[in-house]
Amino acid sequence: MKTVTFLFLISFAHLVFGGETSRLSEVLIHSRSLEGNLLGDPAKRHVAVYLPPSYYVDHERRYPVVYVLHGNRRPASKAPRNILGIFGEPTLDLMDALIAEGRVKEMIVVQPDGRHRYGGCQYANSSVSGNWADFVVKDLVTYIDDNFRTLPKPESRGLIGSSMGGRGVLDLALKFPGVYGTVYAMFPGQMGFQRFDRDNDAEAWRKLILAEDPNTSERGLPRLLGFAVAFSPNPDSPPYFADFPMRVNGKTMEFNKEVQQQWAKFDPVEIAAKSADSLLELKALYFDCGTSDQGLEAVRLFSSILKKQNIPHEYDEYDGGHGDPGAVRFRSRVLPSVSVHLAVK
Repeated sequence: MKTVTFLFLISFAHLVFGGETSRLSEVLIHSRSLEGNLLGDPAKRHVAVYLPPSYYVDHERRYPVVYVLHGNRRPASKAPRNILGIFGEPTLDLMDALIAEGRVKEMIVVQPDGRHRYGGCQYANSSVSGNWADFVVKDLVTYIDDNFRTLPKPESRGLIGSSMGGRGVLDLALKFPGVYGTVYAMFPGQMGFQRFDRDNDAEAWRKLILAEDPNTSERGLPRLLGFAVAFSPNPDSPPYFADFPMRVNGKTMEFNKEVQQQWAKFDPVEIAAKSADSLLELKALYFDCGTSDQGLEAVRLFSSILKKQNIPHEYDEYDGGHGDPGAVRFRSRVLPSVSVHLAVK
């Protein structure tokens, strides 16, 4: 599936390495996978593209590509885009430094804006919020390969995600084998929905259900709506256009088992428990989690499921909570680990 629109919106040139030019640009891509979504979000998506220092010097050379999926963020209408940086560091400076230090190979780095009306798209195909998985795996990859000098093969593609993006890259790797060669999930977002209940979410679901307000801005509620329209969309059920995994029963809340089963289709823990064979197509799989992260037990379970199926992977735990210390680990551990496996020919 090919995208149809391309515009350079912002372009930054930075001279380094004795006159070689590296470049960071923000482009606008029209995605057919996101057309007609019921949230009214635009099908034209902003994407940051970093080109390595030798890109405009060696015009015959082709490069591996690493795609970076960010975590849950505030809704698009309430916060500026932040895709020209990774964990708060300008992508241009970060990548130029890592390449100059010899810690990573020269590569193209691509970061799409994954926000929609409720914040995070969850990188899932949805009949309500749009086919975000197809946007990432098909539209975006095709566009980058068509418009830049890439090495268009799985061995030369890496996929990194954090939090929402971390769970997203595991889901994509399980469902779309043969696209990426190396995957790294940083502190994956909530997994094991049916196995690890989050008591603090029950009251939030109650507020959301009783409010009957899809435009709510109350803290935490847009996040739940983002989950619901991604994992249990229902185009015939306004005003939310989604079914919820919990429902009100008098003064108490109870689980909706049917909806929970729908959510399980997007849960890497449940998908892998049935079969993780698709991960065998990867050259390398990494994921990590902080020992103070609320999702630690689910990530540990995911690792144990892979071990039982003899799926090669590296799981790393570190001191810290959800997202700590993201910038440090991205520089020292994450990108260098992915870089090792990227084929350059």
